[in-house]
Formats: sequence, structure tokens, C-alpha cells
Amino acid sequence: MHITIAGDDEKFCAQIQKLLEEHNHKVAVLARVGHVLEALRAEPPHLLIIVKPFFHETLTQFLHVLREVPPMRRMPVVCVNPKGGSSEGVKYLEAGADDFINRPFNPQIFLARVRTLLRRAVMSGDIREEEITALRCGAVEVKLVSRQVSVSGKPVVLTRLEFDLLAHLMKSPERVFKRQELLDAIWNYPDTVETRTLDKHVETLRRKLGPAGTMVATVHGVGYCFKAPAPSSAARKP
Repeated sequence: MHITIAGDDEKFCAQIQKLLEEHNHKVAVLARVGHVLEALRAEPPHLLIIVKPFFHETLTQFLHVLREVPPMRRMPVVCVNPKGGSSEGVKYLEAGADDFINRPFNPQIFLARVRTLLRRAVMSGDIREEEITALRCGAVEVKLVSRQVSVSGKPVVLTRLEFDLLAHLMKSPERVFKRQELLDAIWNYPDTVETRTLDKHVETLRRKLGPAGTMVATVHGVGYCFKAPAPSSAARKP
């Protein structure tokens, strides 16, 4: 998905950009741009993230103007507020923002809010289904925004954590992830915690994927990886 970040805190905007790009989003940053609306009109994003401090006089004034521009009226907007109170966030919502989050925040909560707004836009028809970022490998397809999984075209129902685990592995096929890397990324577990939850989730994930579950491979003594299926003999060149 195409996401634009606008704000005057260049270091923090770069951190958000890195976080979103790690989750397969295309991200543009508008830093110290004099004509933000013109930039948004030139390449309308699927979602706009506004980070305070903002280079317009007031953020609420900008939101009012933004919502008067036809292509921007229904575009999802998230405001990121530095240590702001809920009362300030309410002002942003009343001015036209769809959500706000105060700093500092948990990255997983931030990503969940982004996914929620994008999924809402998909369900309302503002974003076409074919625009959704998808991962495909062999018979397995994962749609990251609508959080749908299918195997050979047939839907597979996964829990939230099973989906996150599968998507994380499929974003870097053939890469071997250490156990602690996955526990950090999916469960936010520190390395001092002893747990078998990863193994249990891999077990149920494989079972739900059916024959395609063999692509979730164990690398003994290290962790797990997602391996593309070997080409069939019919597909090999003589």
C-alpha cells in the first residue's frame, strides 16, 4: 500500500518509514514541504500519517482544508501526537482525522491501527481489492491488509498470531529466522522468557495450510523459514 508521512520531525518520520517499509508498504515522506496538498494531489496515498510538529500553522486547520479537497475527503488520516493528551486528539478527530496515537507508542499497536484503517477503506470500496499488498509463494497467497489467506484459491482461517507468523516468514522466503527473532517480532517476548508458544503456533499453522504446510520448514538448532516448493518434474527443463 502507498502511505505518505508528513511532518517536521525528520528523524521520527524516518523511523516510521522504516517500520512501515519492513511491512511491505511503499512510503513517501514529506519533510519541510511548502505545498503538502499539491504533493498529495500529485500522488494520492492510500493513507496519510501526520506527525507533529507539523509545518502548517495548525494541524486542525490543515485537516479542515484537506477534507474540502474531493480526492482527500475519504482518505484515511492518522495523527501522531508527541505526548499529547486525549483532549488534543479529540480535536483532530473532530477536524477530520480518522485516528490519533500519542508518542511514545508500541510499534505493534501503531501497525495494527494502520492495518485497521486500510482494511476499513478496502471494505468501504475506497481501495480496490487488487491494490492490496499480497504475498504469494507456491499455492499460498496472503493479503496483508484484509488479512486473508488462501491455499490453491481456497480460504484458510488463521488466528491473528498465526497470520502474523505466516506473513513474517513469507516476506523473506528462504531466509532462516532464529527463534528469538520470531518471538520478538510476533509476540514481543524478551529473550529471558522460556516458551514453547512458537512451536505450537507453527504446528497449528502447518496443519491449517494442509499440504502447503511443509513450506514452513524447521531449521534444526536455529529456527524456521518459509521455503518455496521445488518445481515439479514436468516443469523442469529436459
